[in-house]
Amino acid sequence: MKYLNKLTISSVFLTLLISMPALFILSNIFVSTPNWTHLVDTVLWGYIFNSLYIMVGVAVLTSIMGFSTAYITSLFTFSGSNFFHYALILPFAIPTYIVSYAYGGMFDITGSVTTFILDLLGKNLGEVYFFDIMSIEGAILVMSFVLYPYVYLISKTYLNSESSSIVDAAKTMGLTNFQIFYKVIIPISRPAIVAGVILAVMEAVSDFGVMDYYGVSTFVTGIFRTWFGMGSVEDASKLASMLMLFIFLLIFLERYQRKNTRYRSAGKDFKPIKKEKLTGYKNILAFILCFIPFFLGFLLPFSQMSYWFYLSYKSTINEDFLTIFYQTLSLGIGTSVLITFLAFVFTYNVRVHKSKLADYITQISKLGYSIPGSVIAVGILSFFLIINKAFDILLVGSIVAVIFGYVVRFLAISINNYESGFAKIPQTYDDACKTMDISSFATFFKVIFPLIKNSIVVSLIIIFIEVIKELPLTMILRPFNFDTLAVFSHELVGQAQIFESSVPAMFIVILGIISVLILAKKMKN
Repeated sequence: MKYLNKLTISSVFLTLLISMPALFILSNIFVSTPNWTHLVDTVLWGYIFNSLYIMVGVAVLTSIMGFSTAYITSLFTFSGSNFFHYALILPFAIPTYIVSYAYGGMFDITGSVTTFILDLLGKNLGEVYFFDIMSIEGAILVMSFVLYPYVYLISKTYLNSESSSIVDAAKTMGLTNFQIFYKVIIPISRPAIVAGVILAVMEAVSDFGVMDYYGVSTFVTGIFRTWFGMGSVEDASKLASMLMLFIFLLIFLERYQRKNTRYRSAGKDFKPIKKEKLTGYKNILAFILCFIPFFLGFLLPFSQMSYWFYLSYKSTINEDFLTIFYQTLSLGIGTSVLITFLAFVFTYNVRVHKSKLADYITQISKLGYSIPGSVIAVGILSFFLIINKAFDILLVGSIVAVIFGYVVRFLAISINNYESGFAKIPQTYDDACKTMDISSFATFFKVIFPLIKNSIVVSLIIIFIEVIKELPLTMILRPFNFDTLAVFSHELVGQAQIFESSVPAMFIVILGIISVLILAKKMKN
């Protein structure tokens, strides 16, 4: 009972509350549902195959684009290398579904680029080879262009923490830069590459906006179709439970493969890697290799969206639009503050009391990020329906449900950020305050807070970005007639108003770009 202090009790209560949606989802895995046999016979195997196909495709492409650019920018200087430090992160600012709208509008059968090329060649569509962007392969390409920064950021951080002694030793053995790359750099960077790829794959397999727009059948789109098309919450919940187990299996495999793998340079002998200056054709090649992902993941879709925005902003921005913008901004700011505070309760509890119980409940509370937004939404609805029946409290279809969904989904991001921040603050600081009879309250505000405030700011920014981008969770849980910029953009696309959809999308992107640039600056410092 000695661990059951106020902070721990609060953490236990929050963990139980946050875990409820997942428990309700998992409880459906063995439940007999009305249409399950029909789903197995008709669509289930298609969902499984498509999901696996997407996973493999995104894993291959994001690892190539993400790690190659991280390697080039970490070990070399070349024309534009400082620019690409920021530029290669920018695709993270654009949600995948928004990029899919832009690529669809440019490269589908009637797209602007397709039409321009056909007119230039004087050909009809049937006379030339045409890659259908509105396909599962197109979806893989589009998502890879946007998701490679996961691999880039983690790999770049990892490489920056390595000592130059590794590269210097390889050079003394007469290895060329290319040999150092595949014989030394890739092997020692494997944990970082795999960690980034797993995050990218998890995002891809749980994506709704891209799959729905491109007409690809996966678990996530199947959940929506089963729920809204067949009117079966039970079958949708069972599909959600299968997807949830699928994601957990990915996490287990990632952690298992790196369980006994440790690559780290000696601390006292650490020397930052000295970047090599590239000249001639190598300088041009490095620039091109970094420019291609930036162009495909950000510059091209952003340019197309900017043009559409110019054509349609006057007819789209009105009083109703400003209301939606205000709702999105308020939701993003309010939720980011709440989640950042709750994450602090968990992590500070672990630091202060150093108990296994506190650590266990913190790790359990982080599982929500591995669950797709649509799955969390199904679990929350099931949980809130029980509360409604038991206590006659109507939470379904309320803003409380939406915020609760964001807490379950994104709390892990903030906790991870705090854990990284606290790891840089020696425990001796706390111990020294105790020996001087400084109260816990004074210790926090005079010692801990000044050192952790950067982590607080980073957490607020990242959570804000995630909230304004989130689509499926918001669509399911939002109150009637309550829209966010993401939902409004998706609804306009569903009404074939592609040009108009760029207006709310552009506001999301601008907010994201500002936030990502701030993060990039902090990362560089």
